[in-house]
Formats: sequence, C-alpha cells, structure tokens
Amino acid sequence: MQDDIFKREEGDRWFERNKDKLFPKEDLIIKIIRDYKLINESSKVLEVGASNGYRLAKIHEEFGSSVFAIEPSKEAIEDGKSKWGFITFYQSTLAELEDNEHLFSFDLIIVNSVFHWIDRNSLLLSVARIDRMLKWGGHLIVGDFQGPLPIKRNYHHKAGVFTFKQPYKDIFTASRIYVELANVSFNHDNGEFTGIDFDNLFSISLLRKEEMYIVK
Repeated sequence: MQDDIFKREEGDRWFERNKDKLFPKEDLIIKIIRDYKLINESSKVLEVGASNGYRLAKIHEEFGSSVFAIEPSKEAIEDGKSKWGFITFYQSTLAELEDNEHLFSFDLIIVNSVFHWIDRNSLLLSVARIDRMLKWGGHLIVGDFQGPLPIKRNYHHKAGVFTFKQPYKDIFTASRIYVELANVSFNHDNGEFTGIDFDNLFSISLLRKEEMYIVK
C-alpha cells in the first residue's frame, strides 16, 4: 500500500527534497485561520501530514494554541522536535493511527496536500479517523488537488506509486454533517489565480462540523 511506502521511505525523501522551505511563514491557510477567527490560546490544533511542524510553529506563535502533528516521516519529526519543543508529534499515517486520549476533541484539523497520496484502500478509513478526532462545531481545512474530474497520475519520484486528484471536501459535505464556509482555488504550479486547468487546480476548503438536517 502507498501508505506503507510513504512511512517507510518516501516521507523522508520528500522532507529531504523540501526541508529548506519548511520554516514558519505566512501562507493562505494561516490567513484563513486569522480571517475567520477559528482559534485562540485555548484551542487544540492538529495538522495531518505536518512534516517538521513548520506551520504549527507559526500557529502557536501567533495564536497560542496547543499544537499536535501526525506525520509518517521520522526525519521530519526529528527535525521538528529539535526546533519546536511545544509541538506534540505522532509518527503514523491516518490509517494505522492508534487511539490516544490526546487525539480527540480538536478545534481545528488541517489536512493539506495529504489526501492525494493516500492509498484508495484506506481513504475512507482515513476520513473516518479525521472525523472522529474533530469535535462538533470544530473546523476542518482541506487543501488538495480538488478539480471536478477524478484524475489518477503516476508519481514521478517513484514507480508504482500514484497520486489521486478529486474534490475531497465532497466526501465530508456529502455526509450532511459538514458545511463548507469558504473555498479558494489557485494554480498549484505558480501560486497564481490564472492559467488554471484540471491538472494544476488546487483548492483550500474550510468546513465546519455541524448537522445540516431539516428538523420536522
């Protein structure tokens, strides 16, 4: 399964290729958190696929929230622990995540550029784990290649591995226990709002967990 490959080797390789860019900084996810006033110093925040925790470090610095990270790469976690001791790390994929009393009732969960890597055999299990960890009234940020058409591509860094592009937010909103509050799409290749096509369209969706039923 792809999940095993990323935990065993590819997560570390991704970190090595990108580690020079992984430091606390402003990005669109931070801006959404700030503009929508999603968290404060009493909030619990989890990022899935957090790498070395660079975004969580920025969140803790600006909002004072307690921050937790789930990440398959051992090298990324070691780097993060050496820099930011206030981040609690768990080395795992979503599918193999064990129950832990600290991994519940999060006010905000961030899943950015993760779903398109996940093996299709464990996709719905991974979604269920996220839902279980997010409290009612909490917020979920999903950032991924969320074009309208499902696309399967060969992963150019390793043969036999694929990436999957589809509107992942729809899995949550179709349950009628998530409502979409905001969505921003852009060209992943250049970060601009021009030249967007099915292959490079990247969307960041803000969802809130609440019942969406008509009461009769």
